[in-house]
Amino acid sequence: MFPFSDNLKGASGTTVIAALILLMAVAHAPSFLDPSLGYQIVRAYGFVPLEFSVAPWSSIYKIVTSVFLHGDLFHVAGNCLFLWVFGRSLLRLFGAVPFLLAFPLLGAAGLFLHWVIYPSSRVPVIGASGAVATLMGAYLALFPSARIKIFALFGGFGAPFTAPAWAFLLYWGGLELLSLLGGTGEADRVAYAVHVGGFIAGVMAAIIWKVAYPFAEETLSEFSASAFKS
Repeated sequence: MFPFSDNLKGASGTTVIAALILLMAVAHAPSFLDPSLGYQIVRAYGFVPLEFSVAPWSSIYKIVTSVFLHGDLFHVAGNCLFLWVFGRSLLRLFGAVPFLLAFPLLGAAGLFLHWVIYPSSRVPVIGASGAVATLMGAYLALFPSARIKIFALFGGFGAPFTAPAWAFLLYWGGLELLSLLGGTGEADRVAYAVHVGGFIAGVMAAIIWKVAYPFAEETLSEFSASAFKS
């Protein structure tokens, strides 16, 4: 299942999100044009748990650089699609500058969870999946009643349908958690811990914001009044 839109007005955030998507596409270009060069870039700028275990401060910058690197076209395209669907409304709610400053660091919680589970791994972790998962967790906590437009394949045939945000996001998060607990990450070549850690961090961060920020309820109320389409 592939989400491709929602029923929230996000036009004011499309330019910034499009710029982030373009940046990730440009960062992937060397790997697409020259796989050997791409491998060197991944080794140099991907997050390697063992390196972080041995010398955390010398490799801490890779928490940021790894976000913009991807393994293949499907990897970068998938992350860009999810960023487009779940990032626009959050950007509109919090503003472009805070969003852009935070985005490279949003995957940190997921990377740390991956490191805790696999501290001796030599395999580089790359991709914006952790950052996007954090956005998805925050979206769940802030816009649970939004409607997600999804394209699904059934027996070789595709069909679009809509589902409540809470249903789709809990379904997605549950699958990621089951995959993590089942230990299928190595076979799938997917860092499920990054997804789960980012998703949980996003939910918690949004809840903390709603509780701690004095004007959170008013801000959400005003946003909802103008954002939800009929």
